[in-house]
Amino acid sequence: MSTITHVSDTALMVAACRALESESPDGFVRDPFAARLAGERGMAILRGLARPEWMRFGVGVRSRFLDELLLEALASEPVATVVSVGCGLDTRPWRLELPPELRWIEVDFADMLDYKDALMSGERPRCRLERLTADLNDAAQRQTIYTAVGSAPALMITEGLLMYLPAATVEALAAEVWQQSGIAHWISDVTTSAFAKAINMAADQSVRNVQASDFLHGELILEVVKRHGWVTAARRSYITDMAFAMERIALLMGGRTQPEGPPPVSPEDPTGVHRFVRVHIS
Repeated sequence: MSTITHVSDTALMVAACRALESESPDGFVRDPFAARLAGERGMAILRGLARPEWMRFGVGVRSRFLDELLLEALASEPVATVVSVGCGLDTRPWRLELPPELRWIEVDFADMLDYKDALMSGERPRCRLERLTADLNDAAQRQTIYTAVGSAPALMITEGLLMYLPAATVEALAAEVWQQSGIAHWISDVTTSAFAKAINMAADQSVRNVQASDFLHGELILEVVKRHGWVTAARRSYITDMAFAMERIALLMGGRTQPEGPPPVSPEDPTGVHRFVRVHIS
């Protein structure tokens, strides 16, 4: 089956993107495990999308930016634990140079974690890796995440996740994590509807089918995050930080030049990868 029928299938597609990026001399991420994890099904899902080359490009940029923000935070902030929520087939614990004493907790559905464990069992992570099964839409299961993280300074990653969740779950995460654990940093990607429209990035129908009926566009996710006292401490913009990718963009555009006149989306648009920190609000 080469269609997306469950949100976990998107993890196979993302791994396929990283695999192709890794094989290409001009790829933006190097992941020696991605092809193994994607398998034939992941590759088939990617090929079945309307614009697979653009999906691969987007995942490559997102992976690069998130890697940069994560490593910068670990080098400059007192982070004892990273919790990757909805981790999917992410391989950062194996492919990045991480402090060996760092706790890294992977959170996802049991089937996803079992699949990943089976394929990565022979590889040694570069940090103290743990796993936790949880459904984010269940309040009690979210609490197990916060309990596992504990009170030591922590960083949460929600890569490619928030756009699939119900609005209430995004709201709960923004409100709960800092109250019930030591999570003080939060790295997530955000794509506004204005940016998506400007680059004709309407979600593939198979992807849309596994989004919650009341999912939030990026600008609304940011509203929720900010309302609970989170502010952007560092960011990589999909608009203004793309100099490294211009040759790839030109190839994807087939040599077409940008139209004259104002840019289709403002450079101030917050689309990109953010590292949020929480500040006190009264």
